[in-house]
This record gives sequence, C-alpha cells and structure tokens, in this order.
Amino acid sequence: MLEMHDNMGITVYTTAPDEKCAEEIAKGVVKAKLAACCNFWPVRTVYSWEGKMKDDTEHVLFIKTSKDKFKDLEKYIVKNHPYSMPAIVSLPWDDAHEPYKNWVEKNE
Repeated sequence: MLEMHDNMGITVYTTAPDEKCAEEIAKGVVKAKLAACCNFWPVRTVYSWEGKMKDDTEHVLFIKTSKDKFKDLEKYIVKNHPYSMPAIVSLPWDDAHEPYKNWVEKNE
C-alpha cells in the first residue's frame, strides 16, 4: 500500500466552464503558492445533472502541488469557481521524475 506523507506530490483535477475561468484559477493558485504548475485544455463532457443528460464543453485543469496544500487549494477553488459543486479530486503520485517531484513539493 502506498504510504502518503504530507509533502507528497499530488495532481489535483478540476474543470472550469471556459478557458478564461481555467486561466484565472491556474494563475491564482500559482500566484498564491498553492501549486507549482497548472495545465489546462478544452474537453467535451457528458454527464447527468439534476436528472438531465448534459453535453458541454469545459476546460480540464491538472494542478501540480503537494498533499499538505490540498485543503487550502480546495478552499481557493471553491471560493473562486462559478460551479456550485466543482470537481476537485486529488491524484497521488505513485512514481514521479525525482527532480520534478522535488520542485513541486518544495514550491514556496
């Protein structure tokens, strides 16, 4: 079983309704030192919401940070996100290129 320590590198997945919102979130979390790096790109999303089938375009964000910053990052996203319930999912790094992992984990 993977041992999780507080400074472990993670990628946080979230989505945004458009490129402008994704860019604002990405720049905001990097500026606030809640993440070392963010990637975002357009996707098509099919989902069920309030009993209806939806088919929308969104932007996916991959936010690279450390586990100890997750709660503050989550609060930032919730506060600055237009969705009433944004997807905010942490993906642990089982393995990572050591120099990159160190850079992300030590981002201050």
